[in-house]
Amino acid sequence: MADGIYVATAGAVAQAAALDVTAHNIANASTAAFQGSRVTFSEALARARSPDIALVDSQTGAVDVTPGVVTHTGNALDVALDGQGYFAVEAPGGMRYTRAGALALAPDGRLTTADGHPVRNRGGGAITIPAGTSQVAFTGEGAVLADGQEVGRLELARFAPAQLRRDGATLLQARGAPTGEPPPTVVQGALEGSNVNIVRGVVDLVKVQRTYESLLRMIEGYSQLESRAARDLGGPK
Repeated sequence: MADGIYVATAGAVAQAAALDVTAHNIANASTAAFQGSRVTFSEALARARSPDIALVDSQTGAVDVTPGVVTHTGNALDVALDGQGYFAVEAPGGMRYTRAGALALAPDGRLTTADGHPVRNRGGGAITIPAGTSQVAFTGEGAVLADGQEVGRLELARFAPAQLRRDGATLLQARGAPTGEPPPTVVQGALEGSNVNIVRGVVDLVKVQRTYESLLRMIEGYSQLESRAARDLGGPK
């Protein structure tokens, strides 16, 4: 009977993690370049065997690296990535990777993301657009041109999903070296949308919620059976 409670509890932990992740995905269905997460049962089960169950949250789970739909904006500082991969930025926690290409210029001319993270130049440092530049362009390989002169190059990289850990809505931390596979192609004047299908997400949310509630009822049933057995076996003979 104890085994039954353990299995039901492990399943409930997995569903709780999936519920959190699914809700987080839905909340970011309109966030540009957001990539959803998914939790595998084996991952949640491993956490259920440890004291770290509280660590299962919306940051947990494998990143879905499927690209989102690209929309052309015509804005010279908007860039989308065609194919799997990311460009690097400098964040407070160190180097991070993103596909959120709504770029901007800081007062000092540095190229940044919409959240203010400096875009990393390949090999290190920031990419700075000289004052007085009238035209900024991006090549497919990631070179940044100011009035036709190269002033930097996006640091593009590709990673396996298992190497990535979420750090906020659109930033990812990478573990290990890039895979060495061809990086994505840069498309200027376009933005990528979220890869979350909100209709499918809502359906998944309902399914997970129902499964979670069923497992909780199962745990309660096992607990009642154990209490009854303890009373019967422990009573006067």
